[in-house]
Amino acid sequence: MRIELARIGGVSVIQDEDGRVHWEAGGAIDADGANGQNGAKFAYRMDDKGLDALKNAGWPSGSWDNVLFDRGDGHPLADDDGNVYSKTTYAWKGRAIPTRYVDAATVPYVVVNPLVRQRAVGIVMGCRALVTYKGKSVAAVVADVSGAARIGELSIAAAKALGIPSSPRKGGTDTGVTYEMWPGSAAIIDGAIYELQRA
Repeated sequence: MRIELARIGGVSVIQDEDGRVHWEAGGAIDADGANGQNGAKFAYRMDDKGLDALKNAGWPSGSWDNVLFDRGDGHPLADDDGNVYSKTTYAWKGRAIPTRYVDAATVPYVVVNPLVRQRAVGIVMGCRALVTYKGKSVAAVVADVSGAARIGELSIAAAKALGIPSSPRKGGTDTGVTYEMWPGSAAIIDGAIYELQRA
């Protein structure tokens, strides 16, 4: 039976009888997890010259510890060059911090609303996804969770593949992005098999 999992900001999120979850929304750009692990730039830098602005990670004024990696003293962990380590909800087990999270700069991923993650039948984190914009599609993985009131967000790499302006600071699109995901079906991106991870 086809059911509405959630309605977020006027966007209806549907799960079909075959398990597919889908919605149409805009496309905000997520930089989280970009830690230089694939030769690309870091999402955040202490001098605020990263791919995205530090304020978008909540530093220093907000709740940043769900995005930036805390070094244990209330400050974000940075390398010797001032690059700050950020994280995605999906984390590779057994990997060191620089390579533990999904790289927004080089891996196409989708950000899912927490209600959708909670209510969908099947495991969402690490599942395969497909994002479509103006007739072009890219295979992706569900790798991050948004704020409770947000819907429609994708990684820098996914935006680039679709021809959407990919800057986390000034890119994205307000409408026309179709998101599909298959909870319980593990994503395979560039030969990497993603483990399905429960909340």
